[in-house]
Amino acid sequence: MENFSFNFFGAVGSQANSDPVAYTSSTEEGVTAEEVPQQQGLKVKDEPSIGVVTSEQAAAALAEPELQASDLVPRKYEGGFKLWEGAVDLCNFLIQQHQLTPQLLQEQTPRTSLRGKKVLELGCGHGLPGILCQLAGATVHYQDFNKQVITSLTIPNVRANLARLEQGVCREGARYFAGDWEAVGHMMAMHGLGGYYDIILTAETIYSRESQARLLSCIKQVLQPPHGVVYVAAKSFYFGVGGSTASFTDLVKADGILECTQVWKVEDGQSNKREILKLNFPEAITPYFL
Repeated sequence: MENFSFNFFGAVGSQANSDPVAYTSSTEEGVTAEEVPQQQGLKVKDEPSIGVVTSEQAAAALAEPELQASDLVPRKYEGGFKLWEGAVDLCNFLIQQHQLTPQLLQEQTPRTSLRGKKVLELGCGHGLPGILCQLAGATVHYQDFNKQVITSLTIPNVRANLARLEQGVCREGARYFAGDWEAVGHMMAMHGLGGYYDIILTAETIYSRESQARLLSCIKQVLQPPHGVVYVAAKSFYFGVGGSTASFTDLVKADGILECTQVWKVEDGQSNKREILKLNFPEAITPYFL
């Protein structure tokens, strides 16, 4: 697995944070979710190894030998250790939309339109879009299906990128959540995060129709009305697993709570056709959240 850090900075600084009270929750079906204290993240002294998780290590961490040959084991592992194209697309989109520059990201108080925003990255893996928002001054929370992804990849990668800020420059601390989207949404809603987030980011998470329904359920519980927005980066088609941007757009339309429009497209003839979809509340509708 690839190590990734934004190559914006040269000096190494520090970043302070204290963990809030961590929560656990489960649905009536027994699906669980939990908040992961950042102290549980692996502490790696050798910087080149930060954020690196090989297929063999992933298989061992999750006790799933299948991971050595597959990116997906349904309801056990959902690709969190892999760096997906959609995450990079989201970063490029955010850089353009918010006119982010290395100089802005190094400011003590970043003069960006993301400063002060409350951001959630669902299915975060490496956490690149969330890290970019955190560097730009947003408060960011990260979620992945597997706790092992959060502790061995996300938290070390967040630390590595924030450590590249200049001496004395700090950013708001992050929170981390693990578990199934439905259970995570329920837990967040029950502990003060219902209708909380200004921006929700997610990449490569609509690969199957079943995953789409769970993702949308979580989004509806935690997106802040009436101006909260969601950006979903995805391939137009997921061959063999049934998902597509068209099927997700149809699901959102049929549900009737949010609107869905395409705001970004990659069609270069050399890679998979990819899109970014924007979800938002219609002006005439009363938002749904717990």
